Amino acid sequence: MTATVERIKQEIRNLAPDEVDHLLRDLQNEYTMPAPEGDDVAFIEAEWDAEIDRRVQEIEDGTVQLLTAEESERRVDALFARHGLQRRTA
Repeated sequence: MTATVERIKQEIRNLAPDEVDHLLRDLQNEYTMPAPEGDDVAFIEAEWDAEIDRRVQEIEDGTVQLLTAEESERRVDALFARHGLQRRTA
């Protein structure tokens, strides 16, 4: 990454959590992809259906290991920590 991007990332890390929330919302609103239309919708739905079928089959075949909610949260917390962040809980 460029020095500019690294500087921006560091400045974001120094923001208060509510400022980060506002920044992320602003960026998301500005850079949101347009909603799919027509044939794209059918294609996307078919792709998701295929992905769901694939995942269900993996579970039924026992080729994937399911995580408890607690383990999933622990992993998310660890991921946040690696990036110097702390996840806020409701």
